[in-house]
Amino acid sequence: MKTYWQKIKDIVGPAEISDFDKIGQKETRTCFEKFITQHSKKTTLLLDAGCNTGVEAVRLYKAGFKGKYFGVDSNSKAVKFAKKNLKGNTNCQFFIEDLSKLNFKKDTFDIILIKDVLEHEQYYVKILTELARVTKKYLILSMFIKPSFFLGDKIKLHPDGYYLNRYNQGKLFRFMAKHHFKKPTKIFEDWQDVVLVFEKML
Repeated sequence: MKTYWQKIKDIVGPAEISDFDKIGQKETRTCFEKFITQHSKKTTLLLDAGCNTGVEAVRLYKAGFKGKYFGVDSNSKAVKFAKKNLKGNTNCQFFIEDLSKLNFKKDTFDIILIKDVLEHEQYYVKILTELARVTKKYLILSMFIKPSFFLGDKIKLHPDGYYLNRYNQGKLFRFMAKHHFKKPTKIFEDWQDVVLVFEKML
């Protein structure tokens, strides 16, 4: 059965490169883009899990990213826009993929970015298990609904068919620890967003 995002026809957010400078969360994006560029080189393989229309690919290469970028998204229309927007960049590849069933080998990607995705999913276990499998070094989790220190997981299904979940921070961190990640470093936080970097233990 298709998810809400797979079925949606009107892409949320900018579709054309000319609109990319108008997007919100600029401080959030700038922060994890800086981390990525500082922790990468020409041989770095980066996975953008939930790449939408290729916004981060464009922004990262403008910021100085030199590695290879792989964008995956379950919405075919979003991937079509992404391919169009990055048509001239031979270091970019885009795929229509289910994030809980990725067609990549274990420890493939030096860095994985997943931004504003998990909050909209039924739950994070399947997706993070799969991302943990293909992560070699860093998993960057950027969330617009901050995990709670004190409350348990709050799974909220919107009438339109997507989720708006708030997760328990301790439970999330323990889950990542079971998948061999260190306690995360918080590299950004404002009134809404938080960006956590999980480093995989060798």
